[in-house]
Amino acid sequence: MRMSATQLVGALAIGGAVLTSAACGPVDAVTGGGDKKAACDNIKSAAEKLSSSAQTTPDINNPGAGLSNTAQKLSDFASTVRSEGAKAGGDVESSATKFAGDIDTAANALRSASSNPAGAAGSMGKINDMKASGEALSKACGFSGGFRIGS
Repeated sequence: MRMSATQLVGALAIGGAVLTSAACGPVDAVTGGGDKKAACDNIKSAAEKLSSSAQTTPDINNPGAGLSNTAQKLSDFASTVRSEGAKAGGDVESSATKFAGDIDTAANALRSASSNPAGAAGSMGKINDMKASGEALSKACGFSGGFRIGS
């Protein structure tokens, strides 16, 4: 099944909401606190921000602009994930780097879709990679709920 750009945005919003709803309490027990806890908390906060901003109503008169804006938000989120992961080091860093790369792939697919919807279809298949890398990051951070994309 192919995902449209709109479905991808919705899936990311849902995934961000699921990540942010996961309990943060176990992080100290799993990671020992310090930079990992702060980095994971910052990633969680950025996911909340992305989730709430992705729920805006698209401009039906200029759908390409909406996709470009969403792509930029995803790129900004990927940058935050990568940066915070580097602060944490270890398994959080490696998981965050992979997740950020997958988010960048989705952002690039949205950019392509804004000008050529047919040409971006192949990139949309990377959603499963993003789901797996998001779940790995969630586990590295000690989140109990996991990171799932879609319903």
